[in-house]
Amino acid sequence: MSWASWKKRLGRKGQTHTGHFVAPTFALDVEPGFVAAARLNPSKRQVQKVGLSELPPGALVPSAHKPNVTDVAAVRRAIKEVSAKVGNGGGRAGLLIPDVAARVALLPFESLPDNHREVETLVLWRMREFLPYAPEEARLTFQVVGRKPGAVEVLAVAVRGSVLAEYETGLEGINGGPALVLPASVALLPLLPEGAGGQLLLHLCPGALTAMVVASNRLRYWRTRALEGDPEGNLEEVAREASRVLATCQDNLGVQVQNVWYCERSPAGSPSVVSRALAEISGHELRPLPGNFLPAAGLPSGQREIFEQFGMPFAGLMANLS
Repeated sequence: MSWASWKKRLGRKGQTHTGHFVAPTFALDVEPGFVAAARLNPSKRQVQKVGLSELPPGALVPSAHKPNVTDVAAVRRAIKEVSAKVGNGGGRAGLLIPDVAARVALLPFESLPDNHREVETLVLWRMREFLPYAPEEARLTFQVVGRKPGAVEVLAVAVRGSVLAEYETGLEGINGGPALVLPASVALLPLLPEGAGGQLLLHLCPGALTAMVVASNRLRYWRTRALEGDPEGNLEEVAREASRVLATCQDNLGVQVQNVWYCERSPAGSPSVVSRALAEISGHELRPLPGNFLPAAGLPSGQREIFEQFGMPFAGLMANLS
């Protein structure tokens, strides 16, 4: 699914929205266990350089409502190290945060007010049931993703202000702070091929599994499940979650999933065991998320390996420019 069509929904003139996609030239992805960074060339849609710094266990514990950074020195050191590896270049910065740190919801409305502030108030009021903190503490962005007579659907993303500040603090002094902030899984969506059939994307990161369902190039379902321990230790839980999503899509959404895509990013580097088990339980062939090779074509072999294991969201940022 290219961002050319995605942006028509998320940033179309006349649509209701609070954010626009900004193409970064430097992107930072902060996750439990690692910090990845990339130098990007938006004009050529290329990843010019990529780097990785590992985080000690427990240094970052994502949460939607609690402090996330438990070892400030370790996180800042990792960000500084990986930024030095790739060079930030002084352009616009993008920040990818763990899915668990955000709340994402698809909200149905019969209609929306014409006044933008009234829309924002209404969306935030509806988001309260998804937030484990007071709504007024949320940093909110939203987009209208579907509209027909008598029905409007809004994609809303909320992050607690104090939580987001922890991640933004790590970028202090780097390119004036982030011009773009996204949950990491959002950056993966442009890598899905366009098509009318239902597609399930499973993104497994340390500590979380996010399941996204797209049908007719429209996001229909999003769910992030926090996990404890390594992916192999959570194999049954991950497989049950994937099966639950497939059943929900068919029974409640009327979406028949035709393709299941899979992206695992883990310092342990053991995706094969989990993906085989998921394929057996779900009854679907799991395919690696496509599109990871083009933006990284010019990388040397060592950086290419880092990119293929950790850098798929960076590929999504570049796909957004098509």
